[in-house]
Amino acid sequence: MPDALTALDQISEGVAKLTATVEATRSKMVQPATVQPIAREIARIYFDSVRTQLTTVQNRAGLVEEIDFVLQKILQLATAIREKDAYLGQISEVRPYLLEATIDLMKARGAPRLLLSETERAILETLAKMLPVAAASYEQALTDIAQSKRVSWRGSATELREALRETIDYLAPDEKVMSSAGFQLEKGQTLPTQKEKVRFILRARKSTSAAVSVAEGSLNTVDESIAALARSTYTRGSASTHAVTDATEIRKLKRYADALLAELLEIP
Repeated sequence: MPDALTALDQISEGVAKLTATVEATRSKMVQPATVQPIAREIARIYFDSVRTQLTTVQNRAGLVEEIDFVLQKILQLATAIREKDAYLGQISEVRPYLLEATIDLMKARGAPRLLLSETERAILETLAKMLPVAAASYEQALTDIAQSKRVSWRGSATELREALRETIDYLAPDEKVMSSAGFQLEKGQTLPTQKEKVRFILRARKSTSAAVSVAEGSLNTVDESIAALARSTYTRGSASTHAVTDATEIRKLKRYADALLAELLEIP
């Protein structure tokens, strides 16, 4: 499930698509088959991902109810043959409401909106559907890095590590890894290591040995980056110096975390 602001972007795209579809109709009447899927998708995204949060942050009483009403009208229009002007009137009405909702949500966050790369957005959206807690950890790390000025990055490193750990544990439960053909615990271990779990996930997909090697390398670098963050906390007396160094390390950590998450979640 996307966050509310991302969902509003998707709704706006849906409204633009609906407008184009209606305007492209040559007759004065619109057939329901051409617009109903678009109208339903707009309403689904709004009620699934926007309405609940918007209810708590709206600056003007009644905004949520106004959006509800217009979207319900559009859904109703899409059940039968209707005039083009009927759609265009409702679209014209909902657009300023959506803008108002976007502003209210951005104000409530108290911080600039995250600008995500395609890979970051894909990771976040996939985790949100699969592991909401891991998605929250990953998004928090993204927010920390975007804000850039921190005295300590320990929490950010923990968020990235937890997002990775939860993803790996979800995709490779201990019992499945241990019952796989040929599996043997490493000496001194009672449960599979994270590296063994990553290997299990990729081999289960019949990935090449090269892909396994790359993913394991990313996992090693994540561990090394976390260790470097920990070392900098203890060895640097100047807060400003260690903050700059930690910022470098956390960005390095995130690059490898992104590479590993993209591989595990099969994001191209």
